[in-house]
Formats: sequence, structure tokens, C-alpha cells
Amino acid sequence: NRTKYDAWYSPGSPLIDTRKLYSQSWDAGLRYAGETLQSQLVSSYSHSKDYNYDPHYGRYDTSANLDDMKQYNLQWTNSVTVGHGNVGAGIDWQKQSTTPGTGYLPKGYDQRNTGIYLTGLQKLGDFTLEGAVRNDDNSQFERHTTWQSSAGWEFIEGYRFIASYGTAFKAPNLGQLYGMYGNPNLAPEKSKQWEGAFEGLTGGVNWRISGYRNDISEMINYNPHTLRYYNDGKVHVKGIEATVNFDTGALTHTVSYDYTDARNALTDKPLERRPKLQVKYQLDWQVFDFDWGITYQYMGSRYDSDYSSWPYKSVKMGGVSLWDVAVAYPVTPHLIVRGKIANLFNKDYETGYGYQAAGREYILSGSYTF
Repeated sequence: NRTKYDAWYSPGSPLIDTRKLYSQSWDAGLRYAGETLQSQLVSSYSHSKDYNYDPHYGRYDTSANLDDMKQYNLQWTNSVTVGHGNVGAGIDWQKQSTTPGTGYLPKGYDQRNTGIYLTGLQKLGDFTLEGAVRNDDNSQFERHTTWQSSAGWEFIEGYRFIASYGTAFKAPNLGQLYGMYGNPNLAPEKSKQWEGAFEGLTGGVNWRISGYRNDISEMINYNPHTLRYYNDGKVHVKGIEATVNFDTGALTHTVSYDYTDARNALTDKPLERRPKLQVKYQLDWQVFDFDWGITYQYMGSRYDSDYSSWPYKSVKMGGVSLWDVAVAYPVTPHLIVRGKIANLFNKDYETGYGYQAAGREYILSGSYTF
């Protein structure tokens, strides 16, 4: 695809305001399912060539920038039925590489990560217990061990209370480290999460309501003023999520509500470009062999910075309501064709201040299984 964008200009120098992206991805896998053992091996490969250049000089001019990145993934997951649950183990291997010249750097870089994990789930009467532990060996950020645990209690038939706690580790990718806007001094993100939830089935309505808190250290963010990724220190994210799902005749309704309060732990300022309130409604139905869907989404107001002024100031962007419509048709038992109109009413809105989001979009896709 090709994209035009606003750019800084210095007299006598090229105006780099055009992006051309070539990307490809391949996936393959094997799956085995026995009476007590399930195993799956999945491999994937992706390659992207991201050019930023002045179209008057071309993307091969010395003033142009090329981010040329490859990624390899291999995942092997296994699960064995034990008692009223299962025990699982697996390996998750990933390699990212860049070619010389990416991000104006004279040499290429590789980053490897090997994760080994163990999981377990067991149902004991009205209680369900689940746990997981994982160790990641990263070629650049050394070893990190994370874990997660949760417990569910069905205190009344059809109604459950769930509590969970976990830790996480996320290394910056090569694009964030060595890409056009990269920062080689980035540190990995680390986080701790708590969540409590109630869920149940009442009068044919499936519902769930949960509250959560996520404490993140060294959160990776992007500064459009310096054009660089950076670590944003400590961040607290807390919120409430609620979902409802029910049927009325041939219609299936799904409603979700998400309230999020994300703030910098040191300054108590809200994080930019993050709406506090999001509401979504999904309506699905089938007519003959056509599967139809209508989606409504409301995204509340959020704050951003106006970098066109100095000193730059905080601005508030209003909320927006968006509608999508989609249809799918099985041409054959193996071939499904899908069509979608996104932003049906062509609403003008911005997710980042000064950067117009796409208007009405028409999307045609298909999938073939064999």
C-alpha cells in the first residue's frame, strides 16, 4: 500500500512525505487430537519492506529510508487430560531480523526469544483452579520468568465469581529499537495485573462484569514531537468491563461496555489518545445462506498534544460514533466470500490530533479451507 502524510521540510532538502509498504506472511501447522493428548505445531514467517521517501527522488534515493524486517515464529503446544482438567506445556520461539540500512544503521540486527511454559487447570467441586508459569530467554534482554493464577467459584448454579493475578514481560521489537523512529536504549515493559469478575446466565442472557488493575513499569510509548519511542515510566491502568449476549428470535445481540482510566503514576496525568469510555453493539443474523452483521461503536473523548504550537499544549478530542455493516456467503463448502463497509456514514474523526482517520472503506475478502 501507499500512504501520503505531513512532513517537516528544510529548504534545499527532499520532502519525505510518502510511505510504501510491501508485506507478506505465511503460516503452516500440524494438529493432533487423541483421547487424552492434544498437540499442535504452528510455524509462521513474515517479511515487510517499509519505504519512506520523496516521490520526486524515488524510494531508492540516498535520502529515502527503508525498514526491512523479517520475523520467524515456531509454537509447539501440548495438553494432556488429567482428572477433571488438564496439564499443558509448550515452546514459543521467535526471531526478528533487520537488514543493513534499516533505520539508517550500517548493519543488521537479530533478536531471538525462546519461551518455555507450563499450564494447569483443575475443577474441584464448585471451584476451578488455573495456573501458568513461563520463562523467556531473550537474546538482548536476558531471562525473565512470569506467572499467572486464577480461581473460579460457582456459588450458585450458573453463576461464578473469578479472581486472577499475574505478571508479564514484553521486550521491545526491532522496529521500536532500530526502525526509522527507533530507540536502541528502550527497556522492556514489565507489568502486574489483578482482576475480579462475576458472570452468569439469567433469563437467557449471558453476562459478565469485571474490574481490573494493571501496573506497568517502563511502558513503551511514541512521542510525535521527538519522533522517537521512549519508556514512559510507571503507568496505572484500571477499569471496568461488562458484556451481555442474548438472542431474540433469529437475531443475536452482543453489547459491551469498557471504562478505562490510564494514568502516569508519577504525574497522575491521563495517557494520551486513550478514551475512558467505549461502547460496542453487535447485531448478527442469517438470511438464507447469507450471514449479516451490523456493528455500532462509540469511542469517548480523549486528550492529545498539539505539536504545531510551542510550547505544545494539551487538546481534548470529542467522541465519535461509527457504524459498520458486513456480510458473508459460502460459495462452496470450502470457499467463503466476505464483504464489509467500514465507517458506513463516512464520519470525520481523528484518533490522533491532526491526523485524519480513514473515511468510508469498502473491503472484499475471501477464505478457502481444505
